[in-house]
Amino acid sequence: MTSKDKLLQLVEHLPEDQADELLKLATERYGVPDQRRPMPAFVGIGDSGRSDISERVDDLLVDGFGRP
Repeated sequence: MTSKDKLLQLVEHLPEDQADELLKLATERYGVPDQRRPMPAFVGIGDSGRSDISERVDDLLVDGFGRP
């Protein structure tokens, strides 16, 4: 059994007040890992800096939307 397994087993059996105390101690000692997931690669793909894209959608589609 790994240390993480032992820790998980310990936490599962703690009463809520002791779990709160352990969480505070662990957070102070080790910090909290970043819970945000990285954004998918397609996010921001349409960020061209132009503000008239929706007004010119037909023209842009005909032109290939900036593709060569």
